Amino acid sequence: MKISIRSLVLALAFLVLPTSVMAQNSEHDAVDQTMKKMMRAFETGDANLAFEVLRKDGVVLGYSATRGQVVAQTAEEWAKGFQGKPADDEAQRKRSYEIVDVTEHAAVVKVMLDYPAWKGLDYLALSKIDGKWMIVSKSWSGQRKP
Repeated sequence: MKISIRSLVLALAFLVLPTSVMAQNSEHDAVDQTMKKMMRAFETGDANLAFEVLRKDGVVLGYSATRGQVVAQTAEEWAKGFQGKPADDEAQRKRSYEIVDVTEHAAVVKVMLDYPAWKGLDYLALSKIDGKWMIVSKSWSGQRKP
């Protein structure tokens, strides 16, 4: 039986490709699980739940029109805004996210926020640290609604 080099390369490609695709899907699923936990933290106002997926030494920054400047703080400082219970208007708040990109050790997620008094957009950067996906930065923009 004569096997050409081309046939061998194609056969190997078919064997390796599914493994690569499965690895990407696995990482995508892991990022999705991280984001589901972060969304539950937003919904419940639970900072402890947030810190399961959010690095305390992470960075949160965005432009504050009220202050007229870029505001930067650690994720730990930002999470002090979590009250330990759902917001009074939680039933009217809408959140969704889109996983923009996932690589072996980094991911970017776009979060859309539509609250009764605020409409905004967050971009979250995630890093795989010690085998676990963690949010390491949050860049936000948005504005108060009239």
